Amino acid sequence: MKLKKGDTVALVAPAGIIKDTGIIDQAEHLLAEWGLKTVVGRHVSKRKEVFAGTDTERLQDLQEALDSPEVKLIWALRGGYGTNRIIDRLDFAKFKQNPKLIAGYSDITILHNKLHNLGYPSIHSIMPVNLNEKISEKILELTRKAFFGEPLHFSFDFSMENTNFQSVEAVVIGGNLAILYSLLGTNLDVDTTGKILLIEDIGEKLYQIDRMIISMKKAGKFEGIKALLVGQFTDIPQENPGFDRDYRQLIKEHLAEYDFPVIFDVPVGHITENYPLILGKNLLIKNKENTIELIQNS
Repeated sequence: MKLKKGDTVALVAPAGIIKDTGIIDQAEHLLAEWGLKTVVGRHVSKRKEVFAGTDTERLQDLQEALDSPEVKLIWALRGGYGTNRIIDRLDFAKFKQNPKLIAGYSDITILHNKLHNLGYPSIHSIMPVNLNEKISEKILELTRKAFFGEPLHFSFDFSMENTNFQSVEAVVIGGNLAILYSLLGTNLDVDTTGKILLIEDIGEKLYQIDRMIISMKKAGKFEGIKALLVGQFTDIPQENPGFDRDYRQLIKEHLAEYDFPVIFDVPVGHITENYPLILGKNLLIKNKENTIELIQNS
């Protein structure tokens, strides 16, 4: 499953309000530069409470994109909150006849989990809402490569917080920690055994991160995994009184009994330089000259 020039990308908003509709034009312009066509969900500019339209309107847009044989990739305009309100009403019958990629992060982790359980890959990547930020040409090019199924290869500094490092290759899954935590024990929970697990988050207090990691551990999500990629945990509110440790140390405390690699400061998450990963596909993790390399082939 990969794009080629001339393919169609659907822009939809399954969750939060699109406050700046200019991002739609920016996304269409970028995709046109990449040789792609676009269709835009009929209701993406709607507003209902915190959502981009009513549940029914958001469901209709996403269902039409899933059903369309012309659409080869669905790119969520933004995350926020709300995909969980419509996920169980989606029909994937026509999707299975004409599989396509879905790209995004944050609340879109719900769709990533759904597709993983169905046996299909998806893309953890920037979304059009991020195009208002100063995204580097490097990230845009890596995102294009992810969309077109070209090999991905990037590196970042080796963190002194990393533990049990060794080269490893396995299927990578995961996404936003708060979403993964909220799906524990539900029909969208995922089997992490034998896989590389990615977690990232934004705006969570340290005690909330601590609680979620404990719950993931109690649910067996760290049993038998090949590695844990700890992406960016941004905008952590200050607490008084609070922990005298940071989130890295809290995570290490709860995982001390395991021998799988725990890799911190992965450049994935709610950040401008959000590197893409193909979830549901093999990822090779290597250490080279004090840098971590992440490599994925189509």
